[in-house]
Order: sequence, then C-alpha cells, then structure tokens
Amino acid sequence: MMVTTLTQSKTFVVKGGNTLSGTVRLSGAKNAALPMIAAACLGEEPTVLDNVPVNLRDVKILIQILSEAGAYIQVDGNTVSCARGSFPNTAVNPIASEIRYSLLLLGLASAFGSELLLPMPGGCKIGDRKYDLHLMGLSKLGSTVEETEEGILVTSKGNVGAQIEFYLPTTSGTENIMIAAAIAEGETTILNANTRPEIMEMAKLMNLMGANVECSNRVVTIKGANKIKGGVRYSVMPGWDEAVTYIIASAMTGGEVCIPDFSLDFIKEDVRHLREIGVEVFEWGGAVYASGKKTKKSFDLFTAPYPGINSDMQPIFAALAFVVDGKSTITDLRFTERFKYVDELKKFGGNIYSFGNTAIVEGGIPLLGTDVNATDLRGGAACVLAGLVAQGTTVVGNVSQIERGYENIIEKLQQLGADIESHHS
Repeated sequence: MMVTTLTQSKTFVVKGGNTLSGTVRLSGAKNAALPMIAAACLGEEPTVLDNVPVNLRDVKILIQILSEAGAYIQVDGNTVSCARGSFPNTAVNPIASEIRYSLLLLGLASAFGSELLLPMPGGCKIGDRKYDLHLMGLSKLGSTVEETEEGILVTSKGNVGAQIEFYLPTTSGTENIMIAAAIAEGETTILNANTRPEIMEMAKLMNLMGANVECSNRVVTIKGANKIKGGVRYSVMPGWDEAVTYIIASAMTGGEVCIPDFSLDFIKEDVRHLREIGVEVFEWGGAVYASGKKTKKSFDLFTAPYPGINSDMQPIFAALAFVVDGKSTITDLRFTERFKYVDELKKFGGNIYSFGNTAIVEGGIPLLGTDVNATDLRGGAACVLAGLVAQGTTVVGNVSQIERGYENIIEKLQQLGADIESHHS
C-alpha cells in the first residue's frame, strides 16, 4: 500500500440546486481507526480490525510507515491485521510528516524500549497544533525525547508508570501515552485526558489484547502489563463526523437522509444543536433519520472537548449557517486559528467573516458557484456543502485534503442525489 506524494490536479465539480435525500452508509471512523492500528501493533499476535477506512490517505500512510518500520500489517478489503513484528527496525519514511497520527510511532517505540527518529508530524494546518504534551508525557514515563533538525528522536530503555497532567485535553496525546504506558512498569494516570468515544473504543481494544486500561471522564489509568498478547478481533466504530456531514448536507438542501447501523450516542451535542436549528433528527430501528424540510433558524455554537461539539465540525456548521435565517456565530475554543476556510467560503458571495476565534455568518443570502480550494479537511468539506446549495457550478481544488477524511465522498453524495463529479486535469 505505497502512497505517493500529494497531487493538486484533481478537483470536485459541483452543480448546486439538487435536493439530497436517501440512504448513506458510513465508513469506519478515521480518528478511531488510526490509533487502533497503532495500538494493535503492541500485540505479539496479529489483531484483526474490521471496518477500517483503508481508502483514506491518512490510513494508507500510517499503514505504510508502520510496515516499513517493521510492524506486521496485512490488508484484506476493509480488514487490517496488525502485530509488532520487528518494529522498530529502521528510520521512518519522510511521508510520515504528512499525517499527525505518525506521532503514535513515538509511543510504540517508547513502550518497546527502543529508539526511533520521526520526521516532524503534519496533518491539517489549522493553527497551533503543538505536540509538546506528547513529548512531556513520554518524558514523564522515562523516555528521552529530543527535537532535532531531522525530526523527533525518542530513546527508551523501558517505561515506568507516572502521573501525567495535561494542561489541555489532547486526543492523540492521550492515545500516545496509553500506548507508551501499556507495558510500562507500574501504573500511569493521565489527568485532564481526552476521553471521547474514539479513546474509549481504543481502550476496549487494548483491554481485549491484554492491556489494563480504565477510562472515566477526563481520567485514564493504565496498569502496565508484562506483554500485550493481541490476537483478537474488533470492529472500528462508524464515522460520526461523516454522519454529521451528511445530515447537514441533506438538511441544507431541504432533504431527508437515513443512516443505517448508527447511533446518536456519539453525537448527542451535535444533535441537540441541529434540533434547535430546526433539523429533525431521530433514531429508530438501529438507524438514524434526519429531515431538513422545516424552516431553520440561526445559532450560536461553541466547540469544546467531548461531550461538546468537536472543533472538527465547526466548518460544517458554518456551511449550514448560510441557509438559515439570521446571524449565526461559531466560536472555536480549541484551535483559535481554525478559520482559514472563511476566505474560501466568502467567494460564494455569502456574508461570512471571522475575527479572533469566532466566525459570524449572515444567513439567507443566495450563494453563487465559484472556484475554491480546500484549505484543510473540514474546510474543504464545507466548500463542497456550500457548492451543493449555490447557483451554478462550483469547482473545489486541493481535494486530497477532503479525501484524507471522507472515504468515497463523491459516490456517497451522488447516491443522495447530488450533481458532483471528480475531475482530473
């Protein structure tokens, strides 16, 4: 599963005006699959993960860099088998710098008492995304961590449990310390941990594999095991972020959508907001239904760590704000600079502007098709959503950003009735 460097030649072409209705099936959640793949590499025997979104670029890159670094990984359809193999036995491929979750290789190397040089991590350019908490946590466990011109060098002779307090609840930082502490000597407690559903699912997987992890609200406790056996099977949770995106896409166009095999448990706060806005959302018979036929009203949204609305979703809600009556505000309390997409959405002719950590959208102004670029994953998705309701044709560039997080997005939107195609220039 070799991944080439990013190309900018592919575009999405959207013709607005269609109503999106029908059934859409979710892929596995990217941000659940990535840490579970890394955690599965703690095991001596292969652990089988089902419902992995293997077509996503971030997933392909993580599998590639882990395999090249010696981990045992086999891919069969949407099933991925993972074990330690000979990890780590080599320097890490520079392509690792394109994804943030490459940081989890530091936790694995730290757990195994090894040395690893990791190129500087990447991901979405959404403002200040420090990894200082990762490095602080690994240092507290006894690993030596140095930042060099070549990247981040971790050297470990085996970890010892410690109490680690984060000044900010970090998702990937919590996951990294969970991995690093899994076979440490003694007990590790992470205070102010992020304990969102993806982390709860990762803890369940690790426990099945032979680890000892307890998660409660904002606290994670890991009792070190002598070894992690692995050899289990687990299914990656469905993509809640995908669900919210397709619910909002349908609602913006006045349509109705059914999402089978999904539960509202993962998106309670998003659903509360959607209902207040005027989108009907309910669960019945193991499926989620949503309707956007009613008049929708303006809203004030604040992002927050789980169970609040994830920072990821605020560009998607900004697109929704274009089609509601009145002025909406969106405030990001986590990534204060996550508003690069605003300049792209302005090109549709709507009234949106941002200052500090807030965006303000004046809804109800007709949008016009235009040429835009995906500044990041969700900002790109927001441009696609705006194009669905804009008059005329919208061309979205830099779509590799969108494909980092949405598996088969073109086909899924087409199934719902959207006029959208992928073009190669």
